[in-house]
Amino acid sequence: MQQRKLKLSLLDDIFGICFFESKSPIPEWAATTSLCSITRTEKELTIVCPENIIPVEIEHERDWQCFRIDGSFDLNQIGVISCLAAPLAKAGISIFVVSSYDTDYILVKKEKVELAISVLSGDGHSIAARP
Repeated sequence: MQQRKLKLSLLDDIFGICFFESKSPIPEWAATTSLCSITRTEKELTIVCPENIIPVEIEHERDWQCFRIDGSFDLNQIGVISCLAAPLAKAGISIFVVSSYDTDYILVKKEKVELAISVLSGDGHSIAARP
């Protein structure tokens, strides 16, 4: 089976991954941006959004950059994330994945972005030039 080659774009924003108690209300500031992921489980509420909108008192992991997989994918597609995650894992790069109905987003720590670009490009994926 031939490995899938994807087109990605590196988004400009620096992102934060916020932690809240599971019963916490969704804060109003979380809905003020074009890319925000809100996930509630029985154990926690996680919000991924641009770091610059996160109030300083909110517990969060800082300095994540985000690759968007360009194009839309049918929800039945197999291997979309794994074809990116595998080479990044082999290079020792941790990822945080956000999925939407339309596409997927891979976040990596800011200090690993250049290495991630090199690894993904070397694996045949294309990454849009940063503006």
